[in-house]
Amino acid sequence: MKRLIHIERIASRVLESAVTIFFFIILSLTIILVVLRYGFNSTIIGGNEAMEYLFIYTTALGAAVSVGREEHIKISFFKDKLRGGYHKGVTILNLALIGFINAVMVWYSLPWIRSAGYFESPVLRIPNSIVQTSIPAGCTLVILYCINHIVLELFNLKSSMPQR
Repeated sequence: MKRLIHIERIASRVLESAVTIFFFIILSLTIILVVLRYGFNSTIIGGNEAMEYLFIYTTALGAAVSVGREEHIKISFFKDKLRGGYHKGVTILNLALIGFINAVMVWYSLPWIRSAGYFESPVLRIPNSIVQTSIPAGCTLVILYCINHIVLELFNLKSSMPQR
């Protein structure tokens, strides 16, 4: 079971690094595009498209990271009032529902990618399937985090998780 914690730490570090790098590239592109546009009346062809695609992946991967950190959107007023088995049960139910919603999104995104993924972006000529894959990839990562946290909750290993 300790291996699950170790694997999650490594996965979180990798995802957080990817999100940080994507944000840095987005920031750099934004600054460069503004300077080029207003300073030199020029641009980088495909720069805006690249920023959009990086933002989409940043959002998908960031959602998984936030679930792993237990910082996703939640209203915990009721859950925080519960103690013992009730708290554990509501936490597991919460994670199961988040995992289920993401599984539904994966299920419905795959046919969507098959039907619309062959179109290419207008400037960069990247197939839309590459960009659209961010949805099932991010949702699958969320599901894995949910399963891992459910297992850790069931075996009372949450206290072993690193505090952020």
